[in-house]
Amino acid sequence: MFFKSVVTDAETPEYHGYNTRISREQGHSVGPATKAIYLPLLDMTPAEPDTMYTAMVEAQRLTNHTGQVYTIFTNDQQLYRVVVHVTWVYQHQFQNFIPRLGGMHTLMNFVGAVGVLMADTGLETILQVDFGGVASMLSGKKYPQNIRALRLLTEELLRGTIVHMNSHDSLMKVLDNKSQESRTTKLWVENLIKPVMLMMMFVRAEREADWPLHLFCVKEMLPYFFGDGHFNYARYCLYYLRSMEKLSGPVLQDFLQGKHVTRHQPGLWNAIWTDMFIESTFMRFGHSPGGIIGITLKPSTLKRWALSLHVCSHIVQDVSEMGNENHQVPVTVHKEEMPARKKTDAADREKLRETLITCIDPLNPDVSFIPTTC
Repeated sequence: MFFKSVVTDAETPEYHGYNTRISREQGHSVGPATKAIYLPLLDMTPAEPDTMYTAMVEAQRLTNHTGQVYTIFTNDQQLYRVVVHVTWVYQHQFQNFIPRLGGMHTLMNFVGAVGVLMADTGLETILQVDFGGVASMLSGKKYPQNIRALRLLTEELLRGTIVHMNSHDSLMKVLDNKSQESRTTKLWVENLIKPVMLMMMFVRAEREADWPLHLFCVKEMLPYFFGDGHFNYARYCLYYLRSMEKLSGPVLQDFLQGKHVTRHQPGLWNAIWTDMFIESTFMRFGHSPGGIIGITLKPSTLKRWALSLHVCSHIVQDVSEMGNENHQVPVTVHKEEMPARKKTDAADREKLRETLITCIDPLNPDVSFIPTTC
């Protein structure tokens, strides 16, 4: 069990490194890299139905041209809502069109939901001792630093409990029992510890291309979206879940085989969400030096930049492949396994531990209800 290993063994790397090592030791097969083909940007307002309709028609044309019957179309929640409404209006035109809700954006909003539910509990004060930009982190920004910070804190909160546990089920049973004895404990267990475990599970589902686990995590996230008032995500996550549960035929078989994920490089435990892939490639090229940030706002210049971005992105990708001599070495070791990273993680845990010593222990059922932890 990861939590027990990381608090009892100083040589245990953090979550990503731990699972990469386990995958390597168990002889998991290396996943293939994903090839991305970029298209010209649409010089239109993204959330307008006409814009999304144009993109959907072009995507469907391209997939049909390559002999692919079904079109898989991934968006963040704002655009997913528009796409879904378009498919409702033009049902006959988009019978084989499958919209997907971007996993990275869903996870970022889930962190924001936890931040709302844990407001004024002392969580922000504790994290500020060791991390910068905590308010931004708890709003869902600064991914993946926010996930790491919450996970490190959870490890320290569980340090005194986890050493006596031998399984995840036994840990959950102990936490549930503690929650019944203290409202403070219940607040921290239900709104922080369990959600952090759910975040880790959601990441694992994508890293391992586990489609059933992905759907399970989305289902478990729904009460938190409803609870904190993220009604758009609550509504459309539910629709996404139900539509994905109804999948059948070749699309379902492909997803069960792990073909719903992407990878920058071939490797172990390194698959990512499709929206994260485009954010870290095409969108990164546009926001890097020479991109859209910091250039003139003249419409003609912006239009020329937008219509040439896909060509520039192809050039960047091709030059990178040439530098690697068209051979990508499989990634079988994660940076969290490196000694320097282990030392950094240990130092951050130590700072959090020292801070928690000065605070009320939220997992101590003998402490009566107190509105804040620090």
